Amino acid sequence: MNQLTFFKILSFILLPIALFFIVMDFIAIIMALGNPSLFFPVFLLTGMIIYVLTSFYFLLLGINKKQVLSASVKDWIKVNAYVTLFLGFQFMLISVSIFYMGSASLQEFADKAMASQPNMPSQMNNDLFLKMLKGMAYFFFFLSMALLVHITICFKLLKEYANFFLQKEA
Repeated sequence: MNQLTFFKILSFILLPIALFFIVMDFIAIIMALGNPSLFFPVFLLTGMIIYVLTSFYFLLLGINKKQVLSASVKDWIKVNAYVTLFLGFQFMLISVSIFYMGSASLQEFADKAMASQPNMPSQMNNDLFLKMLKGMAYFFFFLSMALLVHITICFKLLKEYANFFLQKEA
């Protein structure tokens, strides 16, 4: 399978994830108005969303339809790819740290997390919490790998299809 085909597959996988994160980002923006320390994670998530959408735009119009795109599209892709790289490495670091935590450490973490949330529904027990935590770790590990591979291929395609972008005016 060549890189372009793999890029297309990853783009179509990442697009619904980005669309879901748009909803989450709007909720997080509202929460950040009350807690300004959330603006940095909101910024990172927004960068990932913009990267996925602009690279998909490049795929559809630039590569598939062979239309000439403005230089700003390339700039948007590159800038937000760097933000997404940072976010992807963060997702991977968190996921791998959960994978390598011992059972005792994970159980202790679950106990503390459940104790700090007294209003938790009765159906939520430590085992369910650990299953959800591990499931989220697998999801974010997959997402981080998909993002990192997608960005790597996208940078190669940006060089290969550089003639599809208008030159910046000096």
